[in-house]
Amino acid sequence: MYSKYFGKSVYQVLGVVLSGLILLLPVVSLKAMPAPHDGQPSPKKQPKAISKPQTQSPFVPGDAVFISTFPDTTSFLNNIFPIDDRGYVELPILGKVKISHMTEAEFKQFLKENFQDYLRYPYIYVKPMIRISVLGGVFRPSLYYVDPHQSLWEVLYMAGGTIDEDGLKQMRWERDGEVVEDDLIPYLQNGTSLKAMGFRSGDQIWVRTPTKPTLLEEIMRYTPLVTMAVTITTLWLTYQRTFYLGR
Repeated sequence: MYSKYFGKSVYQVLGVVLSGLILLLPVVSLKAMPAPHDGQPSPKKQPKAISKPQTQSPFVPGDAVFISTFPDTTSFLNNIFPIDDRGYVELPILGKVKISHMTEAEFKQFLKENFQDYLRYPYIYVKPMIRISVLGGVFRPSLYYVDPHQSLWEVLYMAGGTIDEDGLKQMRWERDGEVVEDDLIPYLQNGTSLKAMGFRSGDQIWVRTPTKPTLLEEIMRYTPLVTMAVTITTLWLTYQRTFYLGR
């Protein structure tokens, strides 16, 4: 009898619990529904602000800038102006001007505004330049300001070419005392620009210097001249001997 009564009690408790859950379902559903907007649109989520990347100036301290006022080639502005380590150039009349923060268009506009009284024509062309050294076995070894879009072949042409025939084959590209590339023939053949190769200001091109000739090579070098002199002397003596014997 006790077990029978206990079983009925359990069923009654379960029934009460289920009834409570059924009554709670509408309340939960109402809470899950979105809140009314009262006729006003919900605020939109603002997109993140995208910072505009700053344009890097092509005028790097330690490089140079070439200015041309064609067709007025006699203008005092037609020249290459070095850029110092602080980004300043020494311009005629104006003196030192910082250009390391300017773009090419901004620098041209600056020149037009400040030199308008001295320009016969309003055409100004500016070009960033880099400095490289061509050393060793070339006819004009020196430091050159060059256009980074020029090829290695054009740079060697400026230096007068190599002295030795094997100079091109034994030419190397160095930076900070380390060899960057020791086989530059493919770049010469393809006409690759210095910019595409990765040249920077301060880089050096070393060309093999011809070795000093030995004594035997010096003798062989002057042998044709000695032979010619001996031949002329012999002919002259033979002529003199024949002339006196015939008298």
